[in-house]
Amino acid sequence: MIEILKSVRLSKGSKIALSVWFILLMLVVIIFLALRFMSKDRIDYADMIVESEITRTIEKCKAVCSEMAFINVKNAEFVNTCQKQCEENRNETHTYEIKLDFKSKIFRAHLTYGAIILNEVEWSKDIERLGGVVSIYQLSKDNGNLEIVAPYQLQVGQNIGIASYSTEFSTLLLQDYAGRLIFLFGLCVMIWFLYVPLRLYLARFNTTHPKQHIEQYALNSVLSLRDKLFLALSACIIIALFIFQFWLGFPGYHVIGDIYRNIQLNTTNFAPVLPSYVLGISYFLFGKHLYYMFLLNLAPFYTGLLFLVWGFYIRFRSIFAILLLFPVFIGNIYFQNFIQLTSFSLPMLLFCGYAMVLFMLLVPLSPRKAKIMWWLIGIVFFFAILWRHNAIFSVFPVSFVLVYMWLCNRGINTKEFVKKYINGVIACAILCLCAVIIVPRNLIFPRPALPANHVFLHQIAGACVPADDSSCFKDEWYYPEKTWNNVKELYAKYPRFADPFNVAHGTERTFAVGQLDGLHSQWIKAIFKYPANFAQHEWRFLQAMWIQNPGWIFNSRELQEKPTHPSHVAAVSKFRESERSIVFTPTQEKIYDFLYEHRLLLNHFWSVALSFGVMMLSLILWLVKRDLRNSLLMFSFGVGFAGFFSALFIVLFTPLDDSRYMSPVLPLGLLAIIGFIAFMLDCYKRVRA
Repeated sequence: MIEILKSVRLSKGSKIALSVWFILLMLVVIIFLALRFMSKDRIDYADMIVESEITRTIEKCKAVCSEMAFINVKNAEFVNTCQKQCEENRNETHTYEIKLDFKSKIFRAHLTYGAIILNEVEWSKDIERLGGVVSIYQLSKDNGNLEIVAPYQLQVGQNIGIASYSTEFSTLLLQDYAGRLIFLFGLCVMIWFLYVPLRLYLARFNTTHPKQHIEQYALNSVLSLRDKLFLALSACIIIALFIFQFWLGFPGYHVIGDIYRNIQLNTTNFAPVLPSYVLGISYFLFGKHLYYMFLLNLAPFYTGLLFLVWGFYIRFRSIFAILLLFPVFIGNIYFQNFIQLTSFSLPMLLFCGYAMVLFMLLVPLSPRKAKIMWWLIGIVFFFAILWRHNAIFSVFPVSFVLVYMWLCNRGINTKEFVKKYINGVIACAILCLCAVIIVPRNLIFPRPALPANHVFLHQIAGACVPADDSSCFKDEWYYPEKTWNNVKELYAKYPRFADPFNVAHGTERTFAVGQLDGLHSQWIKAIFKYPANFAQHEWRFLQAMWIQNPGWIFNSRELQEKPTHPSHVAAVSKFRESERSIVFTPTQEKIYDFLYEHRLLLNHFWSVALSFGVMMLSLILWLVKRDLRNSLLMFSFGVGFAGFFSALFIVLFTPLDDSRYMSPVLPLGLLAIIGFIAFMLDCYKRVRA
């Protein structure tokens, strides 16, 4: 390896990086082979702990028997025996979920990658004295759960015996880890081969079309003592507001199942995967704390406010720039920032990113400072686009502004400008699609990714149930014992909730979990076959989402809720006691109650209307008043476009009418109107000049 590196003309840093990559790849292969070798003929043990009692209908019980048939293949009559037990002695037997407490941390069940094969069970003396159990089933080979049927009651937490098992490590373990390293290598090579010609193209473009000098009406960047005092004072005010909210809401409200997936570093795509990696790195660098997601709400928000206030003041030299702190007084933003959810940290990332872009439009910077700012803006939007599954609709419109900023003031004729602008926006769209498709798929662990079938199935039902057309769903999609009648009943019960149709944790799901062949083609056919029904289905969501008061705004009692669900308690048990819930002092509670009682809330309709209004007004001015065209007007249009079309696509692809999904629209609408005000002030300044 060293000799090969010596023969290739690479920088020292590149050679070190390549050597580290090769060593990691070899370690992955060696560790996998060692695990396979060590697990051969090895027997390990696990305590069998009663987790909970299970109550099922006869229909559900039979369906579970069919699911477990593939695991319990040793018993040829398994399905018949299991389903017979579902019907007989229902009042005389009890079904329990058993959790295996593995004694080995390595040789155990690992989701997708490590399967266990049960050998024998040594029952405890209590179980032997009661006469044993009726049956024992293994639910899945790659998790630590069993089911038993017993003719007597057991206590939750009771140790009922010891199970011996052997472990088999799947080749998927090697494929995933080695595949990620190979993907990383290929990505770096691809970026390198794209970077070199792109850099040459940009250098040639800058030579052919050099940037002209900044307009004469632009302010001198030299700041007086008065200016510096205002900037310092405004920064102190913003920092004080940040510290106050962090103190008031520490460690943030986190009694939510979705956020516990990230807190526990779950890297499946059930929830966005990037926050789990960010939290994992934070745990490694700064220790395990439960306030990181709360901090990720506040830090981008107050950073964005700082850029807004400073940008307006430096450009227009008015102390009224301090009024741009007004978003702090809007309850939708302020109170939702207490909630640890990616749905509320994404809007703050967008707010920060677009505020930084507006700062770049308002303030002339030196080339070195401008380069640093562009890198920071790129990092913020990269995190934003991967923070939520549908964030691309909010991030992509920033390309309208960035491409325009790059092309303007170069003396390019209108026809060529339009051509290059369209090409630039298309290139940015492709880049955004690559980011949201390629990166998450290689961060998901374990694979394969969970398909988002429930939204499509729900929309097919919305189109076909009113027409009573069962042909929209393929027979092989149905869950055992489920039929078209179940689809109609489920859609009538949940007209604005898609999860029960297919989400794995549901108890009412109608369709099998996993890949459904031909789902997307059937979805398109259903839309074209019954467009009126589909439109009515989406209109129902639009009314519920757009004309809705914001949720997730809690009073002081609700905000101090403590985890009670067993999975929630387990998730927070590894953190400090003081961080497991918000606990107000009497002073904090009085302050919070005062703020809560005097909160200002805006219906989502006003958020959508604000974004749409600024977008249309900017577009009309752009088309009618050619002499007013500049980067600030394009910014107003782009951010208004981002807000309105985010609201539109949220409605089109939301699984339920939860108000939190609409949270990005208000910050974008506010930034759109702030950008438009900056445009008007800039026009006034040019007229005076």
